[in-house]
Amino acid sequence: MLEAQGTKRWLQCVALAAVVVGVPGCDEDPLIHQDNNATRKLYEKGAEGWTKWALEQDWSTGPVLDPDGSACALGQSGKTWYLAGTTGGPVTRECTIPHGKLIFFPLLNRWVAPRPTSIIDGDPENDLQAWIDFVTEYFAGNRASTCALTLRIEGQDLLPDLETMDEELYVQILDPFAIFMTDDNFATPFGGVAGERTTWVDGHWALLEPLPPGDYTLEFGGSTCDENDEVDFDTLATYTLHIEE
Repeated sequence: MLEAQGTKRWLQCVALAAVVVGVPGCDEDPLIHQDNNATRKLYEKGAEGWTKWALEQDWSTGPVLDPDGSACALGQSGKTWYLAGTTGGPVTRECTIPHGKLIFFPLLNRWVAPRPTSIIDGDPENDLQAWIDFVTEYFAGNRASTCALTLRIEGQDLLPDLETMDEELYVQILDPFAIFMTDDNFATPFGGVAGERTTWVDGHWALLEPLPPGDYTLEFGGSTCDENDEVDFDTLATYTLHIEE
């Protein structure tokens, strides 16, 4: 009963914090905000770590294509627990998370991981710079086309509007990093091969403080729109989270 009352109190604080700044006795905002260099570094580290976690596992049975949450524990380690979105469309999943874990996930994200020959053919330095130039423009265009974002716990929005969410949640990694993919990877249908790939990633992400033990409904996702303000991509993941004692 005390645990249930504590969780209820925490959810009440979340609801109040969404609309009121500085609620007395309510310091339980679960969202870690990118409001200083330290938290921005946490988000950047999280985006890189999430990309390795999602792309280095077998794609066909991994967390991004997971239909129900049965893959949510794959590859998890350390202080941060990753959750996956979708390649488009909605999904409903269940996931059990040990108590004390930070939770990190993308509302809407993109990665660029060209085949090795795309980087090393010709002059490697010029090829790499060409990819960096492409990635910079590609990420900026997709960020500008983002027309909706969702971040909700127990039906309560954690940020008030799209403008605030864009400012607080956006991350881009323009310094390339390496991932090591199996032969079952996101590019397999297009001739993707196993091995190391130079990678960049961006998107809108959320990092949550460890949640109190209990059950929660977490919703996250987003949409992009074309020049006519018509939705051309959307994703939404709804998780029932079971936070262990």
